[in-house]
Parts: sequence; C-alpha cells; structure tokens
Amino acid sequence: MLTGIVYAIGGFIEALVGLRFIFELFGADPASPFVTWIYSLSTPFVAPFAGIFGQNATITGAGVVTTSTFDWAALVALVIIGIVFGILARVLTPRRVV
Repeated sequence: MLTGIVYAIGGFIEALVGLRFIFELFGADPASPFVTWIYSLSTPFVAPFAGIFGQNATITGAGVVTTSTFDWAALVALVIIGIVFGILARVLTPRRVV
C-alpha cells in the first residue's frame, strides 16, 4: 500500500518533469497557460540541477518565442528522481520472514 503511494507520487513528479523536458525540447510557447502551469509545478524539482552542465537557459516573459532547448537539468532530474523514488519504494516494501 505504502509502496504504491510512493510510486504514484514519484510517477506524478516524473510526468511533470518529463513534460517540461518535452515542452522545452519542442519549443513550446511559455505564454500558454498549460505550459506555464507545468513549468511552475516542475521548477522546484529541476532547480537543484540547474547549471549542472553550465547551461543557463531560462525562459521569462509573456509571449516569448523560443526555439528548441535541450534542458540537461530536467533530464538529470528525471534520472535522479527515478532513482530516489525507486530506492525509497524498495526500502518501504514489506519483507517476508521465512
């Protein structure tokens, strides 16, 4: 039960960061309300990895037209968050005593 909750929370966070990565990769319009919502929800999970490869790509302002951006911070966040939630779920899995 607890493991399922951990996987659900981790999956939701992974989906947010994954959508952020895809939107930035395809140059989604940050003025779109849905894109802005995804960016604002995923920022706390990507922020610790910002600049990890020396990339300082930020998108600000309404109506800014962007080109495709490969967001390394989001990609690293996807991997690290997946590992952390996988380990957390493994630790919380009940053990059978034989």
